Amino acid sequence: MTHTLRFCTLLSLILAPGPAQAAGVIIAAGGGSEGAVGDTTSWSYKLYKKFIENGDKTGDGKVSVAILSTSTQDSWLPSYFVWIGQTLGVTVNAFNVTVATRADANNTTIVDPVKTADVVFLKGGDQGAYYDAWNGTTLETNIRAVDSRRGAIGGTSAGAMSLSQYCFAGGQDLVSLDVLQDAQTPYLNDTDGGSGIHTDFLGFVGSSLIDTHYTTRARMGRTLGILAKAIQDSSNTNVLAIGIEERTGIALTGTRAEVIGVGSIDFMLQTSSSMVKRDAKHPLFFTNVRLDRLTEGWRYDISSRTVDTTNRPTSATAVVYSGDSAANSGSVTIRGNQFSDEDKFTRTIDYSPDPYRTTQGTFTTFLKNTLGLVDAQNSSTDANGIAYRGDIQESMSRALYDFPAYSGFLVATQGQLYRSSSLPDQVQFQRNSSQAASEAASIVIDGKGVTYKSLSPYISNEDTGSKTLRSAGLIGAKVHVLAETSSRGYKYNTRNHAVGTNP
Repeated sequence: MTHTLRFCTLLSLILAPGPAQAAGVIIAAGGGSEGAVGDTTSWSYKLYKKFIENGDKTGDGKVSVAILSTSTQDSWLPSYFVWIGQTLGVTVNAFNVTVATRADANNTTIVDPVKTADVVFLKGGDQGAYYDAWNGTTLETNIRAVDSRRGAIGGTSAGAMSLSQYCFAGGQDLVSLDVLQDAQTPYLNDTDGGSGIHTDFLGFVGSSLIDTHYTTRARMGRTLGILAKAIQDSSNTNVLAIGIEERTGIALTGTRAEVIGVGSIDFMLQTSSSMVKRDAKHPLFFTNVRLDRLTEGWRYDISSRTVDTTNRPTSATAVVYSGDSAANSGSVTIRGNQFSDEDKFTRTIDYSPDPYRTTQGTFTTFLKNTLGLVDAQNSSTDANGIAYRGDIQESMSRALYDFPAYSGFLVATQGQLYRSSSLPDQVQFQRNSSQAASEAASIVIDGKGVTYKSLSPYISNEDTGSKTLRSAGLIGAKVHVLAETSSRGYKYNTRNHAVGTNP
């Protein structure tokens, strides 16, 4: 099925087949609770009103909002859209459409109201269930009809993930630690055994993948693993990973994505210097990924893959790299399960009970110009046993805001760092033999290339009570996923911020 292009300039960037965009607005939210009716300062009001502002596309004098899900309907979200319309002086007709099965999705009685809507909103839920029930059906055709007349398309959580061309919708729960231990973890696959990344679904944001609940569920490692697989599956090196935090989203109009909301959004892209290895039963290895972490007020051009640094938020400040540090000396081992070893970084990061604070390391032999946290992937779990380390992911980005010339290390319990006295600037990555039979890769966030930084105007979702922690923006950072120095030969130089082999 085809539909009107959302913007022609994107075509030159799409190196693998897949749908592109038409000219209405696309809105993707990272999940989390919406604001209350009556609160025009909330993140959801500022983001969701973009749906209504896109206008009446059918000419019937009102904006009709079709709210899709596979589960039980609720009355709150339709009333929320009606209220937003009232604040804008627009008549809104918002209604639920429950489409639980493929039979429902092909039942014109159920899905034909979608065809004449001005807005289609996909609720949170399970994007795998959406794919299985809705792909290639009359419902999908009707959604494309809205898009073709420049209606507004969007969603939150699983609904937002369903919008990207490379849609991770395999129906399996994948956490960062899975891919950091096994680059080909079965959790990247569909329940039917094929790839969990689908390119034949809605695909309104071309040559991209979207992940949600990004910071709260510490999904940087997961998202990088999905990105590496999407690139290798398709041979498209231009796939853009968009990691969206809860109560945060993007409004994409033409080629411009505007960041709105409480937290930050990561835009990650492979570069010409990237190396990637995805060997079965071995940790992911992925280097020199460009990272632009944006807070509210920033804009990102999806076509050119660049941040708009001209029209930047008022909180943004320019950053100039201060130069490489003095040489290191002495051997150092930092084990992923030993919190006392964090003091071997230049600065360690307190995140509990303090929402955020950095302190000077206490060891006289340490890694210069570094920030570090151990047990960075898999200690805290929710009621369902899913591992979340949002406090760590958030606190690391906030620390790099304060020390943008540093390198930040996120070390899992199953990994460790080692530096020899003969090569004191070169950090090696190893298995923590006291903890696991297999290694977990470490994530390194390199601040050397940062050109601007910013702070969110809102208190972070990860703040534990003092109301002082805010999400940080970093423009031009790099991310490396590094492991198995002995077999792969690559080390990270903490003095010049380079990934390479021994000199």
